[in-house]
Amino acid sequence: MSELGGRIAAGVWRDNLVERRLRREAWIARALERLADVVLVLTLLYVLIGASPYSRGLNIDEATGGTELSPVNRYAWLGLMALSGPILLLRWRRAIDVVLGAWPVIAVFVWFGLTTTWALDPAASDRRFILYAVGLIICIALAVGISDRRRVLTLMAGTGGFVMIVDAVSWAVAPGLSMTEIGLAAIHSHKNTLGAVALFSTLACGTQTLVQTRAKGRILWGGLAALSILLLVASLSKTSMIILAGVLAAAPVLVFLSRGRVGVMWSAALAGFTILLGAVFTWTAVNLAMGADPLGPFRTVTFTMRTDVWKFALGEFAAHPWRGLGFGSFWDIDPRLQPSLKADLWFAQPDAATNGSHNGYIDLMVTTGIIGLAGGVMLLFRWIAKAWTLVRFARPGEALPLFLAVFVVAVFVHNFMESSYFTANSLFGFLVLLAGVLIEAQSRDHALEGR
Repeated sequence: MSELGGRIAAGVWRDNLVERRLRREAWIARALERLADVVLVLTLLYVLIGASPYSRGLNIDEATGGTELSPVNRYAWLGLMALSGPILLLRWRRAIDVVLGAWPVIAVFVWFGLTTTWALDPAASDRRFILYAVGLIICIALAVGISDRRRVLTLMAGTGGFVMIVDAVSWAVAPGLSMTEIGLAAIHSHKNTLGAVALFSTLACGTQTLVQTRAKGRILWGGLAALSILLLVASLSKTSMIILAGVLAAAPVLVFLSRGRVGVMWSAALAGFTILLGAVFTWTAVNLAMGADPLGPFRTVTFTMRTDVWKFALGEFAAHPWRGLGFGSFWDIDPRLQPSLKADLWFAQPDAATNGSHNGYIDLMVTTGIIGLAGGVMLLFRWIAKAWTLVRFARPGEALPLFLAVFVVAVFVHNFMESSYFTANSLFGFLVLLAGVLIEAQSRDHALEGR
């Protein structure tokens, strides 16, 4: 063979090697994408449905007097993390990049981990922190595993819509089992859980409807959003219904402002703050002029007797203001250690179903102290600001940033009446973490693209 022929043969051999390597890399990339899709859907199904469908209330362990733990829960989360392993292993550079961009999230988790060392119930605190850390690992895997952000919203909306269909079928086929005395629960453990799932599904399917270009798509996703609203109303979950009404009213205004100039957004925020401050000043001045107590009408408001629980939790916080009692170490712990069970209050009886303060910020404050509360709240504000920035620069047909922005605002409001923010084994506790990590990852991508 001539020297020229040898060079040509060597070149063809190298080209074939490169082509095979490129095909192999493309196949691995597609496989990782599909695996991430599966992990996202399975995780969403688990958090939306739960480990014990149709299980009403709390199951009390007769041996300890505490809440009976589901043997399925830890294995489900560990199994989901194991499925996420190949994604993190093969995309470790991207995972490290996301972690570096989301350093405030990691910092908050480090503090939470430190609080477990002085927790009131170390076993419960360790268990809940580890499960929440597992959730964070899954969120990072999903953020680096799905490159097409439009598919993330499609899978979220599709999973939420599927659960709504299951709930509707349950209501139609087994109304006695699905309906409780206080509202529709369907396959879920409580009517408020159904309300939260319906709120998530409504926001996801509604946002998905906005970007549809064909009538079939608008009918499909719009129908699922309407079904979600119907089930939300049937659940009689007042908190979720109020949040949805507020979101529907405020979202168009926020989108309009986010698309405008930065000066317009700040002017609108300043104007809103000025109006609110003026209303408070006027109310106070008028009542003082009339010799009335400005806080009088609010002193009788109990928010369905939540204020009793808030006062008790704040009293416990005052004894440990900086460090707190340990992550997840206040409610639903060893009955011999749980503070509420040592108090003679209506919600503190051994068979009481109260396992939270019904205020996520109070629970975060009493368990992780002022440092944990400050870190958690600043993280929420960070996610809200970054999400609306993503909405500002979103491409046509890209709806995920809008959903994430609206959902984080909904969770922010939700936690004034319910406890879910940084709560392990909580529906919104995981979903807001997933939303936050996705916001961090997208913001990192946007910053790199702008360089």
